[in-house]
Amino acid sequence: MCAPIHKRNPKARIAMIVGNFSLAAGLILWNFTRHGSGSQPWFHALYGLLIGISIGANLSAIRCARRCRASSL
Repeated sequence: MCAPIHKRNPKARIAMIVGNFSLAAGLILWNFTRHGSGSQPWFHALYGLLIGISIGANLSAIRCARRCRASSL
């Protein structure tokens, strides 16, 4: 059973926050820059970097959450 976010390990919570924030920022950046005819290549690089950070942070949060059980409050 999944533990609520407030009962998880602080490392896992921070990794989830960073992962979700970078996912949202990357998708917003991709959504607003893909329609322009002269879109800059560095927008695409930044979008890819943010999505990559999101994938890595969310996978590390899953790994950390599986290793460390929920902290008791």
